[in-house]
Amino acid sequence: MNDKQFHVGPEGKGILRSLSSMKTGLVLLLLLGAVSSLGSLIPQGEQVSFYRAHYGELLGSFLLLLSFDKLYSSWWFILLGVIFACNILLCSMQRVKNVKNLRSAGSVLLHFSILVVFAGSLLSGMAGKSAYIEIDVADTADLSTIGFPGYHLTVKDFKIDYYDTWEPKQYTSSVLLLDAKGNRIVDEISVNHPLKTEGLTIYQNSYGWMTKGRIIGEKGDQPFELINGEELKLANGLILKILFVPDFDPLSGNLQSKTPLPNNPHLACALIKGEQLLDVQIISQGDTQKIEDVTIAFDGYRYYTGLEVKKDPGVKVVYGGFFLMLLGLACRYLTPPPGTKVSEVVQ
Repeated sequence: MNDKQFHVGPEGKGILRSLSSMKTGLVLLLLLGAVSSLGSLIPQGEQVSFYRAHYGELLGSFLLLLSFDKLYSSWWFILLGVIFACNILLCSMQRVKNVKNLRSAGSVLLHFSILVVFAGSLLSGMAGKSAYIEIDVADTADLSTIGFPGYHLTVKDFKIDYYDTWEPKQYTSSVLLLDAKGNRIVDEISVNHPLKTEGLTIYQNSYGWMTKGRIIGEKGDQPFELINGEELKLANGLILKILFVPDFDPLSGNLQSKTPLPNNPHLACALIKGEQLLDVQIISQGDTQKIEDVTIAFDGYRYYTGLEVKKDPGVKVVYGGFFLMLLGLACRYLTPPPGTKVSEVVQ
């Protein structure tokens, strides 16, 4: 093999020169920032019908064509990032040749830190997972059903602390997490205090009421468990919609709860057919009411907790990139220029 096989022609040199220029890097950085801003404004991971319904048939189809529904894992966004990473790498390699002191080394570290931060962000976008789950108190959820195999989560208890105005101050889930190795983690998850283990993070997101009852019929009872505000489809096109009132005021008959505490729990049941409201009845716990031809029993209630489960392998890489950035800034701007006397630095 001779040296001619490794010769780079004028065209190749021109491409390398353009790819390694600071101007190209700045353009790529601005383009990535603009596209990422659009990605933060457009909801990610929704159903196809969502984008056409919210943005119109033409614009919605255009967004789907360009993969704006999953922007950060789209091939063109990744390609744009790879080109930017190559630009940073080539710029850093050029600067390495001129490293003579800590100040010039800091400049190289700054360039390299951007590359590391981007690599971590890319890893998060491609390998990161996030899912929302609602679990009743005393229930266990298999997290493999939402993309986290080997994990089982049990909610042992749930509690809410209130201000004097009955506004929620804090809500906390007491949980037991079991992983594939049999490790048991008992913890309390509250707002701004997630559970963290082996790259898995579980956040407290929301909460609500779960109601339990029965549709009583000649052929037997049909039990149901519904989240407050949900509806149940019945025979003959009928729909049962429920509203849980924790602290019902019988004097006013208002469906607005006096307090958020279950001091006088009642269930408001509305029977709907098409767009027509047939009847509404309010049932106390343990009682049975007939709405039109449908007999409903209200058996009980309990809290459910809404949790956000995330696994982000790129977070540590991003943190490492920020550490290198701080180190580079310190070397570049806090180190005296070459030839500066100690007396001048003190002054």
